[in-house]
Amino acid sequence: PTPSPGPPRPQPPVRSHPPGARSREGGAQPASRTLPSSQLCPPGTCGRRGVPQANGTAPRGRIMGGSVAPRGAWPWLVSVRLHGELMCGGVLVGRSWVLTAAHCFGGYGAGTAVGTTPTSLCMPQGPTPTSPRRHRHISFQFNPKTFHGDLALLELAVPLAPSPTVSPVCLPSGSEEPSPGTPCYIAGWGSLYEEGPAADVVMEAQVPLLSQETCRGALGKELLTSAMFCAGYLSGGIDSCQGDSGGPLACEDPTSHHFVLYGITSWGDGCGERGKPGVYTRVTAFTDWDRCHSISCATMGWPSMVKG
Repeated sequence: PTPSPGPPRPQPPVRSHPPGARSREGGAQPASRTLPSSQLCPPGTCGRRGVPQANGTAPRGRIMGGSVAPRGAWPWLVSVRLHGELMCGGVLVGRSWVLTAAHCFGGYGAGTAVGTTPTSLCMPQGPTPTSPRRHRHISFQFNPKTFHGDLALLELAVPLAPSPTVSPVCLPSGSEEPSPGTPCYIAGWGSLYEEGPAADVVMEAQVPLLSQETCRGALGKELLTSAMFCAGYLSGGIDSCQGDSGGPLACEDPTSHHFVLYGITSWGDGCGERGKPGVYTRVTAFTDWDRCHSISCATMGWPSMVKG
């Protein structure tokens, strides 16, 4: 796994970046402050799962400590691969757009044509692997030391066709988030234990959201920015791990029963360790809500990516 770039210890790519990859600071264009909502809130349904119920786990056992996800359970889950091997997770948010973690592309500057590198994207039950056309960091400039703004957007070379096993997750409809204690879900192919091998099937786990106070108390207030939040069990055992970076933390809306993306797996101090919950990039910190609701969102072929 890629060495940690600073005090936060990322859930890093399983494969390291190719030799000679450029530093993120070198030649990168200034990053946008917000997600391009005109492209991420297209017309269509979102957040609907291919199975009726999540197969979540209680806080027990040893994603890490999760269970095998049923087929089609997370139709927005994407595998970002380098040289054909798992690098990170990702989340489908439109027919042509995937959100992932910026630190997965540590050697490439924002706007890099990653389609010219040996990078591909796969869906668990999706079509033939496709190549992203480019990626760009979304937020204030991604800080590899603090992991603030650990978000990147991949544009696919070919838009994906919707199906029961390939569809986008919903984006939040505003800045409000579920309250601490709300059970949400993480999924991916990451290691089943720290420094262990990647899973060969999609794993899922249920984790509760934690308050900022609890998170800062567990990890240190100097490590947690307002654009991050924690989820997991302080007792340990269930957590995201290496290779899960960039994957989704999604919560079921109690009214619509659609799943809404609130977090992108970012970093953690180990995997499933007692008192050290996982840290996620806060999606609501990077979405241009005013713009999204004041313009026509009709470019990607699915109804609104915003719940409600």
